[in-house]
Amino acid sequence: MLALVTYPYRDRETLAVHLAGEEVELADARFAELCAGGYVDVPAEKPAEPTEPAAEQEVAPRPVSAPVEMTVAELRAVIESKGGFAPRKATKAELQAMLAAL
Repeated sequence: MLALVTYPYRDRETLAVHLAGEEVELADARFAELCAGGYVDVPAEKPAEPTEPAAEQEVAPRPVSAPVEMTVAELRAVIESKGGFAPRKATKAELQAMLAAL
């Protein structure tokens, strides 16, 4: 049985060290024993991968015609998309002035 390690442990039977996040193959009885101790759990099902990779869609920035309605994060994104630098501590008014200068 395949099990996901939730807490690192050293297996007393094989003396192998298993770290959290690792998947291990265990017998049903051994799985029940380690699961009761909180060391392993049933792994989550992996989502099926699409056969064809989806085309990445680029999100176009909002038009710059009305910078007053934009949030600080949106202003930073537009400034950086135009090749400018937007400091993290800049206020909304400062970011609007930077955008107007670009």
